[in-house]
Amino acid sequence: MDSSLQVAFAPLALDPKEFAAGDKVRVTASFLYTVAADTSVTVQAGPYHYILSVLDRIGASFGSTTVSLPRALTPTEKQFTVDFTLKDIAAGTYGLLVEIPGTDLAVKQDDVLIVSAAPSMMDMIGPLLVLGLMAAMMGMMAPTMQEGIE
Repeated sequence: MDSSLQVAFAPLALDPKEFAAGDKVRVTASFLYTVAADTSVTVQAGPYHYILSVLDRIGASFGSTTVSLPRALTPTEKQFTVDFTLKDIAAGTYGLLVEIPGTDLAVKQDDVLIVSAAPSMMDMIGPLLVLGLMAAMMGMMAPTMQEGIE
């Protein structure tokens, strides 16, 4: 009896979705497997893009989970989720890769993660600065306005 693990990933069929850098992403996927004894595998998921035609994983953003696989002598479906956070990633469009590290078992889909830049400190403080500047200007103008009233 063969004691090796056999896994068959189905192709991903995802619609592009927008995220911001720093967002948490949850991937739900499934595969068919057969295995002669109870075991477990580590599954990873995360964004990738191509640099000079070479697949480049955005390693800081990859997440992983351990999937328990009960003994199954006939192809059995296993569903799982993997969470990852979009860290150290520039704005752009990325693919999604789901894989079992150390094997050639993987499935990917190009151009499904559209990442916008994380809000900068100025994006968050900018509106408050404008309000503060307006209040200061009003404070400077108030004495001259009172002189005209008297």
